[in-house]
Amino acid sequence: MIKHFSRLLALLALALPLAAQAQAPRLSEILQAEMRPGWQTERGTHIAALHLKLARNWITYWRHPGESGIAPRIDWSGSGNLAGVVLHWPEPRLYDKAGFQSIGYADELILPVEITPAQAGRDVTLRGVMTLGVCADICIPVDLPIHLVVNGAGAHDRQIAAALSHQPRSARVSGLQSVSCTTRAKPRGLRLSATMRIPPTGQNEFMLIEIAGTQARVRVLPSRRDGDVITGEILLRDVAGIDRESVRLTLVSDSGALEHQGCSLGAG
Repeated sequence: MIKHFSRLLALLALALPLAAQAQAPRLSEILQAEMRPGWQTERGTHIAALHLKLARNWITYWRHPGESGIAPRIDWSGSGNLAGVVLHWPEPRLYDKAGFQSIGYADELILPVEITPAQAGRDVTLRGVMTLGVCADICIPVDLPIHLVVNGAGAHDRQIAAALSHQPRSARVSGLQSVSCTTRAKPRGLRLSATMRIPPTGQNEFMLIEIAGTQARVRVLPSRRDGDVITGEILLRDVAGIDRESVRLTLVSDSGALEHQGCSLGAG
């Protein structure tokens, strides 16, 4: 049984100076948010979801915003009986916002949240604050309170299940022929270039490079396509080297997203 949850997350807080808030659109006209309570899995975890609804022409960002934007962050420090949380990001799309290629979602986002209790059979209190961005002609940072208390079996939710089934696809089974990475030392860090040989996947494309576990400051550079070859680049501050198997490549277009792990074809 779901014992309690905050159905409507009404305490949306603009992380803006008061003067800027006075000129910005009313947040309630842009964004509505609620927690979907979900169900318990056979593994003993619990699948819930954060459900965001956006006004027309507004987007919010994926786990990485792309060339520009606000990367989402969550602080779960207020939670109880919580061993871990995994966010299952659905397949995003590519948008052109203010001249930058941004990765995210329009209209709505159902973000599945997999909760692992520290002690099985006891309530889990999921309490945190998610900082995210919503963007149209302007971008607004939002501090979104999250509160959900779960225990027991719950109930299957078709909308959460649909979001879980729409994860980024494997680039390898979508025509990926080869992968390579090169690095070049810079005065204060490293320039990492990654190349994928794969047919075009949509009208617009962007290749994002992520490195698991890095705390380095990263600047994302524009992608380049030449026939069946697309190249992405990032600049890493104060980094001398990388683990090539920790590199995750995501090719995003207006048609969806493909992913590959590592700097060789065999790693995907």
